Amino acid sequence: MFDLESAIVARDATAARDLSALYRHAEDFVTRVHTLCEDPGRRAALRSGLGRPLDDCPRMHAVIAQFVPSRFGEATERAYYAVASMIASLPPSARRTAKEGKQQPATTARNLGQCLAESKVRGTAAEARLSLLCRQSLPGLHRHLPPTVRLLADGPDTVDFAQLLVDLTRWERNRDRTARAWLQTYYRTSLREERKEAADADAKQAAADDGESPQGDGPAQSPPTD
Repeated sequence: MFDLESAIVARDATAARDLSALYRHAEDFVTRVHTLCEDPGRRAALRSGLGRPLDDCPRMHAVIAQFVPSRFGEATERAYYAVASMIASLPPSARRTAKEGKQQPATTARNLGQCLAESKVRGTAAEARLSLLCRQSLPGLHRHLPPTVRLLADGPDTVDFAQLLVDLTRWERNRDRTARAWLQTYYRTSLREERKEAADADAKQAAADDGESPQGDGPAQSPPTD
């Protein structure tokens, strides 16, 4: 007898394993790009393709083509080129060094929605940026992503480029699903961050109130008697 629930669980487990393998591959690529960017000439070549279609990135090919899979089509190739060029465009403070290696500490993948919610870009500005990105076609997404990434990347790994690479490779086929995941994660993370900030503020206020309370209070002393 066919067990639908077991089949769904098995399917989801397989999908999770496949996605995990994709993420690990993407993280290996991201780490390699950070290493390449330690050479000024290679970094300049990678940066030259920022926001451009594949045919407008001639300087990138010699640096990155050997690390980009060619069997999955142009959309996938462009995703790799886009991520490499965005990493190369970051200021030194937002890039990893060779000693830092892979994303540290190792955590679960964070999509762009979560990265935005956890960043200094908060409130309506972050929400508007994310909403704009989620409405884009693939060419539009490639145009609008670099400014958002540049705004977010104020330190190493504030943007999860490995997950961004995975999402970019799927955008043409699964835009609605990927955009939904970005939006849902953004709002869930924003609420969690707001609650955390409120709890921290309450704790600080409680500590301040304790510090202002009179010291050495004890039972009232009876006045001396003659």
